[in-house]
Amino acid sequence: MSWSKKTGVVLDSYLEYQITELANQLSFDIVITDGIRTPRMQVDRMYAKLNKTPPEDLRDVYKNDNFADEVMDAYPDINAGIAVVEKYMAFSTPSKHLTGLGFDVRTTGGGQGAPGRLSSSQINLVIAAAEQLGFFPFLESDHLHIGVPSEKKNQLALVFILGALIWIFKKS
Repeated sequence: MSWSKKTGVVLDSYLEYQITELANQLSFDIVITDGIRTPRMQVDRMYAKLNKTPPEDLRDVYKNDNFADEVMDAYPDINAGIAVVEKYMAFSTPSKHLTGLGFDVRTTGGGQGAPGRLSSSQINLVIAAAEQLGFFPFLESDHLHIGVPSEKKNQLALVFILGALIWIFKKS
């Protein structure tokens, strides 16, 4: 079917292509509620989870418990949270949204009758379609996060950079 995005969602052509591939596998429309994020946007989303009653445990959402713990410790200081995100970005990928390789699909919310609200069976169909495409779906409390593989050219660039760094360190 097709897809639409919530106002303000940032996507690049690669993510748009991947979302289209996913939507083409489905018999219903989907709404994209988030895409590429800056460190500030990442902290805003994480702090929103901590503002809920009861607060969400970020360790249940993020693979790196140390990253989640440090963000929770920085809460509610925005600048401290941004510093944590930037620190982890220097050596890992704390969220695929920060690297342009993640997007969110609405499952709930948006108000009564909002487009894109999905039933349990539709959520399962999106997960199955995403996995079939080689994506990495993860159901969160109010949306479906979907990570996508990096473009081949990006992988080659990373391999080249890593090789160059290893060569430099061996020379010194």
